[in-house]
Amino acid sequence: MSSSRLPARIGTFRQLEILMAIAESGGIAAAADRLHLSQPTVSMQMKKLADNIGAPLYDLSGRRLALTHAGELVLQHAREIFDCTDRLEMALDQLRGMHKGRLSIGIVSSAEYFAPHLLGPFYRRYPSIEVAFNVGNREELSARLKNNLDDLYIFGFPPTDTDVELTELGENHLVVIAPKGHPLATRQRLRWEDIADELFIVREEGAGTRIAVEHHLQRLGYSLRHQLTIASNEGIKHAVLARMGLAIVPSLCLDEGDQRELVQLPVAGFPLLDHWNLVFRRGKTFSVVAETCRQYLLDEGRAMYREATLYWEQHQRPKLPTR
Repeated sequence: MSSSRLPARIGTFRQLEILMAIAESGGIAAAADRLHLSQPTVSMQMKKLADNIGAPLYDLSGRRLALTHAGELVLQHAREIFDCTDRLEMALDQLRGMHKGRLSIGIVSSAEYFAPHLLGPFYRRYPSIEVAFNVGNREELSARLKNNLDDLYIFGFPPTDTDVELTELGENHLVVIAPKGHPLATRQRLRWEDIADELFIVREEGAGTRIAVEHHLQRLGYSLRHQLTIASNEGIKHAVLARMGLAIVPSLCLDEGDQRELVQLPVAGFPLLDHWNLVFRRGKTFSVVAETCRQYLLDEGRAMYREATLYWEQHQRPKLPTR
């Protein structure tokens, strides 16, 4: 009978939305707050959905909530359903001659200095589009990519445990920085041996910049003997300004103010050369808006970044990619 088919039993879109909120926020209370609902309402809707599915959707152990296998399956397909409705809405807007819709971009934290500048002209061109920038460290962005939560991602080192497609956006120069008052700040030429015993301020384990630095140093036969970990480039710059140590950072994270207080040390073998990549899940179905943005980034965005890179190479100071 038709009434026994899953579409007739699965409940409402709202129930699927609540399940997604529970999974993404980590609990009933957080999901209720996010959706402006009461906790009893959230619990009741999830009970109805579980009854219709015929299996529990999550387990509660103390304050910890974990989705069951059935809950994970429903969550996965709920996301696909909402992706489909988003694409339908945007396609209908396109038929009406309007550039409307939603665009979600995941940006690894080291790229937050330049990525908004790349996307600025796109947003000004299509001001009716709702754009969400989700900035996080590599581990957080890898989890979002694995769960297919965003349309596009900007990574230095994409995760290797998810099937993705990637295209290089541009070069990432990693430079050694020191405070201007450092004894080595006035030297015209340095070898690694001159700085090998310095304390280095580094990103957390698993961060893309740290992986890139360790990979390149190993290739050059170098290593960081003394390290202090800070989980943001902004925090690292302030630690260097406070004369806590040296650091290796992306050149474009240094603004004009940093240039007055920090120096790039002329160490042989530097800058280290890495790349930024535009990444998405292999086989992903793009909305019209997401595909338009992808093409924009690979064309105009990449050209803007190339201009900024050439400026840095010529002047040894950053210029944000703007138009």
